[in-house]
Order: sequence, then C-alpha cells, then structure tokens
Amino acid sequence: MIRLFESVLFLPEEERAVSSFGSLLHGALMERLPKELVERLHEQDMRPYSQSVSWDKKGGFARWRIGVVEEEAGEAIGEALRQGDGIFLRQKEYEVRLGERRLLAESSFEEIADTFFLQEAAPKGAELSFCTPTSFKREGRYVMLPDFFLICQSLLMRWNRFAKEIYLYDEDLTERMALACQLSKYALRSVPFSIEDHTIRGFCGTMRVRFFGTDGMRRILGMLFSFAPFVGIGIKTALGMGAVETRVWER
Repeated sequence: MIRLFESVLFLPEEERAVSSFGSLLHGALMERLPKELVERLHEQDMRPYSQSVSWDKKGGFARWRIGVVEEEAGEAIGEALRQGDGIFLRQKEYEVRLGERRLLAESSFEEIADTFFLQEAAPKGAELSFCTPTSFKREGRYVMLPDFFLICQSLLMRWNRFAKEIYLYDEDLTERMALACQLSKYALRSVPFSIEDHTIRGFCGTMRVRFFGTDGMRRILGMLFSFAPFVGIGIKTALGMGAVETRVWER
C-alpha cells in the first residue's frame, strides 16, 4: 500500500521549524526504525519514502508529513510514529513533542492507475503546490527551476522503481510527457534549503499545468502527478525537499 502520514510537532517556546528541519527529523526517524531496515534503506539509491516539515503560522506548530510507497517501510514508519509522545533531536539538543498523528491518504498503484485509465475522460491539467524547496540535479549541477522534463523524469523513475506490476516504458517517454505539459500560471519564489554544511537553492510556490497530447498521454500525466504527494519531486525528498500537493482536474 501507498500511505501518507502526518504528525503535528510542538517545539520548545520561541523555536520555529523551517523546511530544512526535515533533515534533522530524518535522522531521528531512522533511530526509531529496525536496524536491518535502516541498513537496507541506506543501500538504496532511491528511498521508498519521502518526508517534509512545514510551519503552521496560525496554529503555532509544525506539520511533519511522511509518504511511503513500500509495505515494509510503511508499517515500520507507522509504528515509529506511535512510539511515545516525543522525539529527541540530537543536533538541537531538545525534544519535540508529537501531537496528533494520522493517516492522510492510503491507496495502491493499481487504484491510482485505475482512477485515470478507467474514467471516461482524460484529465486536462493539474495544479501543483511545492511546499518545501524543490530542486534537481543535471550533469552534476543543481537546477532550481521547474523544468517539465526533470519533473516528469523524477516521477516516472519513482513510479517504475516501486510500481513493479505497472511499469511504464516507451522510447523517449519522458521527453514526450514534458512536451505534453504547458505552464499556464505560476507564483514561484527562490528558497534555500540547508543540509549539513551547505545550502541548496530551490523553488516553492504554485503552478498550473495544462495537458496536451494523446488521450493516453494525458492519463499518464494525471496518474503520475497524483502520485507526486507520496514521493515528492526532485532531489533529497527523503531529507525534506520536494514536498508537493497536487490537484488533477478534468476541465
């Protein structure tokens, strides 16, 4: 099953959580998982989970969101979030209290595919909200702009890695997917993400995308964009980057 968890975080007074806080929580989460699973995850070049942190200014607390696309990892992370009411951050030397923990969404690769390939009409486009800094890497260099080829490549690679029964392959598929996307509206800004001893610049904000191309191509795009909130987009999604919310629409 594919799952999306969320937990409310309460920090000590006068402390605030920025998006790069996700890299700290990632280390704390690994300490709660079984050692054998952690070792296996570190050996993978593509993690079967994503996680991110966002600050709720109105409520005065942080939201910790975790998406998983593998059964074993999902069960282990769900259990880790139920272990006690606090989580200690070694780098900050204080404990963060875990508030409400809930399952936001649950699905399967088959259900996501059926949603778009069995419905009468193919989707017309989508709206993407990038909640934490999103960036890519191409030929050894960071790319901090929303390139459709890189967005589609990121989602397609993750889908094909974990949706083993619904593998998508066709020559130049990523390129054709990118050509079938057209930016119709955007409100994006440059945002830094601090990790260890360096800073990566990415973008946050919203963008609207119109789908073109064949009926089948629009269905593939709708499927992958709806899959995005579980896995994130771009690089370092396991550490808190690339968190995204999507809304695929028919009209």
